[in-house]
Amino acid sequence: MNMDHGYIDIPYSNLPTLDDSLPNDYFYSNEYDYLTIQEVQLLLTLSDSQISYSFSGLRKRTSLHQHKLTKAIRRLQDRNFLSKNENSSYELTDDGSIYTRKLLQELVNKKAVNSTKIPNISLIKKLRTTPSLEKRKIAVVLEKRWFSNYRFLYRREIGDLIELCWEDNEKNQCHVYLNSEGEIQIECSSLNHKSNETQFIINWVSEEIQKHADVEVLIEEEDEYTKIPYN
Repeated sequence: MNMDHGYIDIPYSNLPTLDDSLPNDYFYSNEYDYLTIQEVQLLLTLSDSQISYSFSGLRKRTSLHQHKLTKAIRRLQDRNFLSKNENSSYELTDDGSIYTRKLLQELVNKKAVNSTKIPNISLIKKLRTTPSLEKRKIAVVLEKRWFSNYRFLYRREIGDLIELCWEDNEKNQCHVYLNSEGEIQIECSSLNHKSNETQFIINWVSEEIQKHADVEVLIEEEDEYTKIPYN
């Protein structure tokens, strides 16, 4: 698959957030006994069933204290809503996905969540590896690594692509898309264009791949463009 065809247009990540005024017992139900605010935050964060979050990614995304996050994870696991995969990342089970879809629809209907998207500017850069490296090997090299102020959030598989995502303290994000033809697409999403920082990210990705590849690999930079969303 060539990334030039059918580019995956993933918007700046704005997951639904809870209304701060909700009472603590808002999520009580006869079916589940009750959901804590922290558990609902996790379900909403993992509402895309293709995403698997690392523990540190969940902690950053939800801003939960480590103890509260651990307790919420364990309780959702006990309910078979959440599972830990072979990469030690967390994702929804089938039961969790079904429940979360119903929950999210109910919250949207009651206007208890905010799903407004924040406009951003995305700078997109493409790289090509020669020889072509297997996308899963590249993912293993980059996944869960931290660089500069960016912390790893999640991994997602979309068709033939693997997406890796990082976020800094200002909610700027870096998405790396890997395909089976040795192409790497880097998308840096921010409220303000930061060309110097984008180049730093490109250099980091290239250096990490070359450092850990089991063969000598050439990484060439291809085209670059800026994507500005409609208001």
